[in-house]
Amino acid sequence: MTRPRSTVRHRLGPIVAVVLMATAGPAALPAHAATGTGSPPVAAPVATADATASLLKPGDRVLGLGRTGFLSRDADDYTLIRWTRLADGAVTTVPYKPRTYLSRDSDVAVLQNRDTTSLRDMATGTDLYSVSVNWDRYAGAVGSHLFFGADLAGHGPLDVYSPGPDGPARRTVTGLPQDASELFAVAGADGEALVSYLSGEGTTAVARHWAVVDLASAAVTSSRRVPATGSIESYAYALSAGYVAWTEYDSASGTNVVVLDRSTQKVQRFPMPTAGRLLIGLVGDWVTYSRPGGLLEEEAGPLIPLTARSLTGTTTRKLLDHTVSGFGTAGGAHGFVGGTVAGGEGLYRVAPGTDGVPVASRLAATGQPTQVTLLRQDVPTTVDLDRTGGKLSMAWELSRTNVNMWVTLRNTRTGESITEYVEQPARDEDPQPTRFDWNATLNWQGSPNLWTSASPGPYTWEISASPLNRVGPTLKASGSFTVTRKTGAHDFDSDGSPDVLARDESGDLWLQDVHHREEWRETYQNPESLVGGGWQVYDRIEATGNIAGAAAPEIIARDRSGVLWLYQGTGSGKAPFTTRTRIGGGWQAYTHLTGGSDLTGDGRPDLVATDGSGRLWLYRSTGSASAPFAARRLIGSGGWQTYDRIAATGNLAGGAVGDLVARDRAGVLWLYLGKGDGTFASRTRIGAGWQRYDDLIGSGDVDRDGKPDLYAPDVNDGIPAPLVYRGTGAWQAPFRPGEAVSLIQDSRSFNLFA
Repeated sequence: MTRPRSTVRHRLGPIVAVVLMATAGPAALPAHAATGTGSPPVAAPVATADATASLLKPGDRVLGLGRTGFLSRDADDYTLIRWTRLADGAVTTVPYKPRTYLSRDSDVAVLQNRDTTSLRDMATGTDLYSVSVNWDRYAGAVGSHLFFGADLAGHGPLDVYSPGPDGPARRTVTGLPQDASELFAVAGADGEALVSYLSGEGTTAVARHWAVVDLASAAVTSSRRVPATGSIESYAYALSAGYVAWTEYDSASGTNVVVLDRSTQKVQRFPMPTAGRLLIGLVGDWVTYSRPGGLLEEEAGPLIPLTARSLTGTTTRKLLDHTVSGFGTAGGAHGFVGGTVAGGEGLYRVAPGTDGVPVASRLAATGQPTQVTLLRQDVPTTVDLDRTGGKLSMAWELSRTNVNMWVTLRNTRTGESITEYVEQPARDEDPQPTRFDWNATLNWQGSPNLWTSASPGPYTWEISASPLNRVGPTLKASGSFTVTRKTGAHDFDSDGSPDVLARDESGDLWLQDVHHREEWRETYQNPESLVGGGWQVYDRIEATGNIAGAAAPEIIARDRSGVLWLYQGTGSGKAPFTTRTRIGGGWQAYTHLTGGSDLTGDGRPDLVATDGSGRLWLYRSTGSASAPFAARRLIGSGGWQTYDRIAATGNLAGGAVGDLVARDRAGVLWLYLGKGDGTFASRTRIGAGWQRYDDLIGSGDVDRDGKPDLYAPDVNDGIPAPLVYRGTGAWQAPFRPGEAVSLIQDSRSFNLFA
């Protein structure tokens, strides 16, 4: 009865799963290592055979490649073993046994219980024979021949079982030393087996050997000592009609691939650039070698590709971009699980082409790419940075994560961008997607060491993932999203952070971008950007917030004849204001002007002004650019002349509307809480010592914590040394201690802050 095919579960890391078929992990390879094996490999063409193209899933383990098919174990059900016919892709389910192998140089499956080993010819579906021997004595299989050691310790003599007319015929291999141990058939070809063993037990000359055994006579025809140390897993062997190949290692020369020409007894030794386990094969007059598991290596290495080297010259040829496992097969060919950038992951057969040069042909594909590929991405189409706390989490699932990955985010409206390195998740069988948490920061005007908050608008993202092992090209992928966020008070470039306006002594007006880095707990003020010249005609410039319905905060400016002008905001840091609009004359009557607090509860910031007699007037904003203020209303009958600075701060204390702070001539700062009807509660003393500051500016929310802050420039010799007082939300103590702002600018003297 045929077993049902198991359901495939979702796997996040398909390429990783394929690599898990390797039985041992490779050592890391230095990026600068050279091959030392002749001329640089020349890439060979890859042929494909489509009959079985889709019959391997990611993670399926190939147990061997025969003449007419291959044996594999299901990735999701270890009891499900299949024989896949190469001619047409037909699949036969093999009865489950705890141990199942494919005999070398054949289509014969080895099926083992602890006490019984059976052979089945998968090409014909015929059961050949069974032997009752403990599987701990198993020493390999070649064709229809089974090898067993004489005892559980693997000592000789070595028995070989072969088909006979009355059942399996048992013979003892002749020509092996009596002290042979660790016997195992490691390769086979054309009626011969290559047996590896140790000899010299009880002396200082214990060494590894190999012997060629003729299967017809069960006799050793040739043997050789292998001057190498290490466990059996560190050695590799290959056998063909013309050659024997093996690996040697010693502390002086490292790892070598050694090939013996059986007709001339000439030995060629090819030093490998690094030590470690190799897969080797013999294909006609070529030897192949590769270090398995290179697809997930974190360094480049010359042994990651499968390379073929001519045994009659010095030519080398790259056949595969990496390997996972390998096995000898019939007809002077060799099988490898691995991949190429062009052909992807799968089972490949390497055999001589028409000119004798090895060619890799894909027999079965997993459908997974060898090169780094973006499998899926999780970047929202729109993000409201006010709702996410100024954060955006993005994720990309890559086919493998041994990459150097960078992400570039660009505001296509402003041109500002940032490029950040993206850390990869730790390796796992089912790796997590690569995540990047953006703090809504960009490089200010293209300066790599200066930062600014992200403005709203259309954005693009682009990732660049370069394989650390240099297998395949750099992955480039891109997409887009849209950022929304509210524009706050003094936020003239619409990036969610306030800005400062400063006029220099020549009349040029400059915008200085303020940016708070929460992760560094510091506030920065970027170099100034020129707004324009001719601003010396004004004796007062005041930020008002959005009083006339523009896209960004606006400012008013009073000229020396008392005419008040409106400059509507554009939201662009490079050209933050439109052409001015005349509001009206007579404004020279006021000593102080300040705006930005919603004092009436209608959602729009208002303007207050103090006249020469100390009265306080309210100008409620209308939202109209042609007439931005309603008729003035008296809200303070006197006493305001005692203050030399007043600043509208927004809602400092958690009430329904905005507030004011005022500094008296003794340097004491007072808080006026708004009631919501345009008037204020009785003042509250904040503290003394504020006379040191040249101005007080209700900057809005510098640190984006939802509470308005106060900006206080201290100008010495014309150079400002500002502090920011971060809001607490408590009216009894509305500000934290002042924190210095890191100022980055030219040595320019300013005579006005707005």
